[in-house]
Amino acid sequence: MFLLKSLSAAIVLSAACVALPATERVDFKSSVVEKLKGPPVGWVKDEAAKLDKDATSVTLKIHLVNQDMDKFHELAMNIATPGHALYGNHMSQDAILSMIAPKKESSELVMQWLANEMSSSEAKVTLKGDYVTVLASVNTVEKLLDAEYSTFVRPGTSEKTLRTLQYSLPDVLKGHVDMVQPTTFFGLKSLRSTISEVHPIEDEEEDEEFSIEAVAAVTGCTGTRITPTCLSNLYNFASAKVQTVGLLGIAGFLEEYAIKADFTTFLNSYAITAFNNKAKSFTCAVVNGGTCPSSPPGVEANLDVQYAGSISTSVPNTYYSTAGRGQWLGSGTNTNEPYLEFLNYMLALPDASLPNTLSISYGDDEATVPLAYATNACNLFSQLGARGVSILVSSGDSGVGDTCTVNGKAQFTTAFPAACPWVTTVGGTTGNSPEAAWSGGGGGFSEIFGRPSYQNATVSNWLATDTTHTAVTKYFNASGRAYPDISAQATNFIIVAGGSASGVSGTSCSAPTTAGIIQLLNSGRIAAGKKGLGFLNPWLYNTASTGFTDIKSGKITGCSGQISGAGFSAVAGWDPATGLGTPNYGSLLTFATSTA
Repeated sequence: MFLLKSLSAAIVLSAACVALPATERVDFKSSVVEKLKGPPVGWVKDEAAKLDKDATSVTLKIHLVNQDMDKFHELAMNIATPGHALYGNHMSQDAILSMIAPKKESSELVMQWLANEMSSSEAKVTLKGDYVTVLASVNTVEKLLDAEYSTFVRPGTSEKTLRTLQYSLPDVLKGHVDMVQPTTFFGLKSLRSTISEVHPIEDEEEDEEFSIEAVAAVTGCTGTRITPTCLSNLYNFASAKVQTVGLLGIAGFLEEYAIKADFTTFLNSYAITAFNNKAKSFTCAVVNGGTCPSSPPGVEANLDVQYAGSISTSVPNTYYSTAGRGQWLGSGTNTNEPYLEFLNYMLALPDASLPNTLSISYGDDEATVPLAYATNACNLFSQLGARGVSILVSSGDSGVGDTCTVNGKAQFTTAFPAACPWVTTVGGTTGNSPEAAWSGGGGGFSEIFGRPSYQNATVSNWLATDTTHTAVTKYFNASGRAYPDISAQATNFIIVAGGSASGVSGTSCSAPTTAGIIQLLNSGRIAAGKKGLGFLNPWLYNTASTGFTDIKSGKITGCSGQISGAGFSAVAGWDPATGLGTPNYGSLLTFATSTA
């Protein structure tokens, strides 16, 4: 897993009810396993919240330690590496689970502990795959974990969560349980810049900030507007063959709703004429109790669907509407753990229902994500890649961080899941004569995950030859997983929300753009009788590395003036501002069709 810190790994599934076993004489003395000094930056405790801890329930997920995860990671990497005998031999989930299943002893110990601490009337306990799930009142869960749950809010947003700052587990479960959630992980946010979230198109000439950094030169692109037609000419897919096979997926969280009426309006106004897909729609799938309403429109959701959908020609698209903010003020069930629920949902899908490409525009500072959670989620991504899914993730909109202070130390802050080695992370560019790094695009080096083998040569070369980063070397972990891997346009995208056009900026634009392009490659391979590309990075850094336009100007910034010279510059070759560069579909198609 390329972990820099020692920790076991993960997977998940759902649950079939089981009876609590009779307890044996086991010492279940507990110790604190996770403790936060305070809520993560951006969250505050809601002192005024009134929570009925007997009437409010929590769905607690206890993850059992997997076996042989290192061996699985080696296998998953081989499957993704062109030239290897196993390349493209994507696995079924049953095959993966049979390889990494937890020890029987792990589930037995957990079930004994639960039977010892709770009566069957206090909780509903279920077991399946890697998880023991406990549905119980907040009071019961607090006693079980020696924890105190409180309501926390993210000021300025509607986001709220029910979390604890520390919890304990029996010492005997060490090596058998590696994560319990929802506890100390506060959740992800949409990676979308607020520069132009609700910026009316008719006002853009009056807004200097909106048009900053934009330079037009490519047909279909203007100084303050990016459309699918602009992107098709910029990234050389204007003459791409219309595809009808395969499936492109778009992840949705935080009650962000993709609206079909807005999608139709967008296509009628901005669809690429040659693609002839103005009648296209998308399917909405519900996850974790999510919904698919016709309003209100989500800026993030509409952005993701409209660009991934318009670029992927006639390939079917699915928007996964994942619930994650339960209506538990006062009483009810807290469902505030959407990310793992989403990943587990995806892995439980049969092979024929999995998307070939998945676009994700959500994340948060890596420093706010508990190590156990980050490890488990990243392991789930590795399984999706081994199943044949190409995963594109936004790199973030804060450059190398906002305040850039971690545990009292001045340090660049990286994003999760952007820093996971098992996803393809997409940075941001702006302008087109030529393109340059967008100052807000996320980039850097993970503090959790070590550098993966597929980028060893590339990143080592940058570290050895680049002179633009020498003054900030002490603020990042040079041995960590580096990102972004690639980049695409991230400013001044035109979307339709609520029937009206508005402008949006952020790497939430670049991820669905590249997802649409990658889906064209995947669909082309499938139509030719080949497997989809699956996990992309070994292919990108080797076989297809010259299929990108190198970005050599601009700089990502950040740290709000706390660190002098903070950021990374775009230079010749790979760099932590724009990665390998922006896609040239024609070149990538040649590589994709020639790869076995």
